[in-house]
Amino acid sequence: MSRDHRKKASEVFSQTSYVFSEKVPFAAAFPEIESVRFQYELRGDGVYKWNATGVRDRVGEYIDCVNPICYNGGFSIGSLLRDMVGARETHREGIATCQGNEGSPKGRRVYRKCLNHWTYVIDLTYKPAAPTP
Repeated sequence: MSRDHRKKASEVFSQTSYVFSEKVPFAAAFPEIESVRFQYELRGDGVYKWNATGVRDRVGEYIDCVNPICYNGGFSIGSLLRDMVGARETHREGIATCQGNEGSPKGRRVYRKCLNHWTYVIDLTYKPAAPTP
């Protein structure tokens, strides 16, 4: 890892130990979800034509920011999915702002809040409900 590397949200999450919860694979965290489709458009610093838009059918807890000087950058798609599952939503559109800060590589100096943001569409398909006896 280079001296100038700034950790992104998924790296910080993967290296953090939580007292009251444990990290589990996607299938264990969301057993009721059959498939997920995450479509996005990213705008801001470090965004180039090749990474400005995309579609993913696999996601983790966080979507990382591409701004090269953003520390802990990205947003929690996991929290959006938990909200959607709780409300049994199949479709959601919105805007998510980066949670990170532009600053020094280890995050000790903060220059400003990262201004990157995602416009997203999430579509979920749920597994069929088990028949009741």
